[in-house]
Amino acid sequence: MTSREFWTRWLLAVLWALFGYALVLVVAGPVAGRLFAAFGFGPDGLADTAAVREYLNLPYMVLGAVLAGWTSMMISVVRGPLRDGSPWAVPVLLRSLALWFVLDTGMSVVLGHPSHALFNVPIAVALAVPLARLRSG
Repeated sequence: MTSREFWTRWLLAVLWALFGYALVLVVAGPVAGRLFAAFGFGPDGLADTAAVREYLNLPYMVLGAVLAGWTSMMISVVRGPLRDGSPWAVPVLLRSLALWFVLDTGMSVVLGHPSHALFNVPIAVALAVPLARLRSG
C-alpha cells in the first residue's frame, strides 16, 4: 500500500466514523443529549428540566443532519476527485475543515464551553493529518 492509499483510507475511516456519529444524533436525540451532558455540554442547574431536554432533541438532530451532509460530501470528494488526483480536492477539504474548526471551536470558547472546544481537537487532528500528508505527497 502506498503512502497516498494509507492516508486516503485513514481519512475515509475517520469520515465514516463521523458519519455514523451524525446518524446517531439524528435517530437518537435523547441518547445524544445524555452523551453531550456527560461531556459537559448539556443544560445545567435550573435549566436542566424534562422540557428543556426534550427541546434539545431538535438541535441535536439538526446538528446530526448537517454533520451527515458535510461528511457525506467529504466522503464523496475523497472517494472521487481526491483519489483521482484532482489538485483542488485537498485544499477544498482543508478549507472546509478549517472553517468548521475555527467557527465551532471559537464559538464554544466565547460562549464559555471549553470542554466542547477540546472535543473538536481530536476530530480536527484526525482529519487534518491525512489531508496535510496528502497535500504534501
